[in-house]
Amino acid sequence: MKTPIKTLICFLAILVMTGCDLDRFPYDEITSDNMDPNSVETITLGTYAKLKEEYYYKSLHFVNEFGGDNISLSGSTSDLLYNLLTFRRTRDNYYPGRVWKFTYQMIVSVNTIIQQMEEGESSEKDQLLGENYFLRGFLYFQLNNIFGRPYVQSPETNLGIPLKLTADLSDFPPRSTVKEVYEQIIKDLTKAADLMTVDKVNFYASKEVAYAFLSRVYLYMQNWEKAKEYADLVINSGRYSLLTGSDYQKYPRFVPEENKETIFAIRMVKDKDFEDYHMGYYSVGSMYAEIEEQGWGEMYPSSTIMDLYDENESDLRHAFIVNQIKDPAESWMLYVHDVNDVTYNYVYAKVELENGEYVIKEKADDYTDNKVQTETVNGKLRYFVTRKDNGKKYYVKVEPALENRNGYPKRFIYKCSLQEDQSQLYSPVLIRLAELYLNRSEANYHLGNEQAALDDLNVIRERAQIPERVIKDMPTDKTLLDWILQERRLELAWEGHRKLDIFRNGQTLDRRYPGGHLSGAPVYTTVKPDADYILEFIPQTEMDAYPIELVQNP
Repeated sequence: MKTPIKTLICFLAILVMTGCDLDRFPYDEITSDNMDPNSVETITLGTYAKLKEEYYYKSLHFVNEFGGDNISLSGSTSDLLYNLLTFRRTRDNYYPGRVWKFTYQMIVSVNTIIQQMEEGESSEKDQLLGENYFLRGFLYFQLNNIFGRPYVQSPETNLGIPLKLTADLSDFPPRSTVKEVYEQIIKDLTKAADLMTVDKVNFYASKEVAYAFLSRVYLYMQNWEKAKEYADLVINSGRYSLLTGSDYQKYPRFVPEENKETIFAIRMVKDKDFEDYHMGYYSVGSMYAEIEEQGWGEMYPSSTIMDLYDENESDLRHAFIVNQIKDPAESWMLYVHDVNDVTYNYVYAKVELENGEYVIKEKADDYTDNKVQTETVNGKLRYFVTRKDNGKKYYVKVEPALENRNGYPKRFIYKCSLQEDQSQLYSPVLIRLAELYLNRSEANYHLGNEQAALDDLNVIRERAQIPERVIKDMPTDKTLLDWILQERRLELAWEGHRKLDIFRNGQTLDRRYPGGHLSGAPVYTTVKPDADYILEFIPQTEMDAYPIELVQNP
């Protein structure tokens, strides 16, 4: 990291010189004598500001989200996000590369404060010191999830990331094991929680923010007792509450400090950040939706997650998906057609209602009886067609016809847009109360407390206004854990959780649905949790610049 280190020096100097009342001194003169609360606060605010950089927060989102099963790219793209989507790794992909680079830039800033500050001088200084411990734990957790294997896979031997714990620019640590990285993360977050006693708005760290992240970290480690313990501390703190009704459906429109469910977010400012960070086309939401002629609108919900939402018409979470209905409106049927269990595509055709039945008006000769037929499944009316070419039954949706892009029906995702009604403005939500209920539910399941697990699961379902789960209604091919992970998928969709949830549970990612991830070669319709390619390569530029051998991922 010889060349990147030069960037770190410049970055830290900029942070130190941000405050108008501060003396401008070079990096190598920062000592405990001249590091007063004002200078510490300035450097810390600079680190929070670095989280806001498009190259960090958007890259982090893309890496975590696009390798999951909640999204479907409507075609192809020359952007390297395509490699994230298809698991075709390269050593020069700028998305994981930017997360690596920006993380270590911020780490040196954080380490400068941790190295120089003494504990116990004042609650104000302890709070700032605690925030820096939190930021270090948070940053290493995010980075290790990209370049290190899940904790449950031989953490004592699998390599994680280099743990740089000093601000010494000649310090070049080797890669630590995954276990060592997690131990440092826990140490930092625990220390942060002990030091922080000041209540702050939810785009700064606080004791409860540290507790919330500890719950997530312990969940990933499968330390169920600790995951539950820290979830309890946050839920019972009284600081947070679930949004309900129409407020919940407008979740991303609220600024973080006016949202009682958000525990920690990266705060974006109306107009200023929208312009400064070119958020019209370069925000997270710009890939998911085109709003007021801002955004690409090329990444849609997968057919499999839509099927889950559509199990309950009343599900409030439908509000995060906005169908682009054709004008003039007409009715169509839509389903997924698989070919040799390898290639999947959408099939849709115009239908009209005649004498209480939907009659197929396009491609009618492909189907038995030229009609959309009905049956009742688990007490619900289902539509289906039977294809003549293979005799297979396909369950279909009958709905207003949608606009399409390259044959993919346009369903815009609004979960990362429209803060304060500004098209692509969004303050990325990094953790919120709903996740803590789901953490506790999963932990209780593994601890044998099935009723407690079910109770927390139903808190989330009740808020979504869908029927509660009852054990006696569980299908024979499902477990309570399946229900919990499905609810995590629905509740935390497009927030960067799903891929990690699948692999940390040792499950296989199933992407047998239409989308750009199935074009080109190789095609991974399923991805096992032990596959080499779930890990990103360390950027080659970093490998080349590092003065000691840095082991590359297989």
